[in-house]
Amino acid sequence: MTKIKNNSIIKYLIHGTPFRPVHIGQYLREKYFFRHLKALPVTQFHKVLDAGCGPGIYARKLAVAYPHMEVTGLDAKEFASWSKLPKNVQFKQQDLTQLSEENYYDFSYCIDVLEHIPGNRLVLEKIFTSLKPGGYFYLHMPDDKHNQRIFPKKFFKEFEKWAEDEHIGEQYTLEEIKNIFKSTGFAIIKTHSTFGFWGKLAWEFDRITDGEMLLKILLMPLLKLWAHFDLWLLKSSGAICVIGQKPVPNEMTLE
Repeated sequence: MTKIKNNSIIKYLIHGTPFRPVHIGQYLREKYFFRHLKALPVTQFHKVLDAGCGPGIYARKLAVAYPHMEVTGLDAKEFASWSKLPKNVQFKQQDLTQLSEENYYDFSYCIDVLEHIPGNRLVLEKIFTSLKPGGYFYLHMPDDKHNQRIFPKKFFKEFEKWAEDEHIGEQYTLEEIKNIFKSTGFAIIKTHSTFGFWGKLAWEFDRITDGEMLLKILLMPLLKLWAHFDLWLLKSSGAICVIGQKPVPNEMTLE
């Protein structure tokens, strides 16, 4: 009887906002992305590349929010979710190290992808080449070198094992990635860290409650609020966000 009652509560809450469960990491990365995007000249972005699109969450939302954009998502794997697409988005299975376009895209973004790719500096070089002069690039990736847990590590054994298997690419500090951007040719427009205390707290509670769906649903409004604290306070240190621009010839680059 109790189990039936709990299932009924879950079904009721799971359709509600802000109780609707989300992956808090994905939720916060998305909030940061669209926040920074609004500060860029989006009306000039017609050809857009989602570099390492995964299931295509960002590409779909971007295509719906900005119908004038033609969004192309590339990923080394093919996903079943690449169907029933908006007319202005397409997905292709392609290794980012094989990106061959030159001076083609107005805007490219790469969100938590580079840490999965060995030799990922080549990806940055390929993205730089694929951008038109004046094109923008948004990068987000974890800074595992400076990432410490709030709660004991025993709660994250499964995640740490996954990260050990999946994060096979080079990882960098914010200063290191800034230097790589500059050496690649990008003018740096903006840099900062994400996933500070409040973002980490929300993410860790989300992971800790993975096996307790009802508890996760009940906590979700609070976790989302904490995620917004992370956005508002911007005193963060757990992940890296960099926006670069491919210089236009004969124009002075930014520092």
